Amino acid sequence: MTQNLKLSLMTLAVVIGAGSAIASSFTRDHREETQYYKYGNNYYEAGVEGYDYECQFDHFGTCTYYFDAATGTYKSSKAGKIVWIR
Repeated sequence: MTQNLKLSLMTLAVVIGAGSAIASSFTRDHREETQYYKYGNNYYEAGVEGYDYECQFDHFGTCTYYFDAATGTYKSSKAGKIVWIR
């Protein structure tokens, strides 16, 4: 009886582990998505980091945002303060 229980629990652990590994591989890195900056109440495309803008340290600020299509909102992507290069 205990051998069957051990085998069942081990099988369940392997299946859950494999399932969570597959599920986490489908999540996207929001830093690879189009970055936006906030000006007033609107969001605008920021361009290319290192070419169009840089993010400088700012303790409480948000440098860039990304658009979360699932919720239809802009979410904080990178902390700091946006500084335009060109």
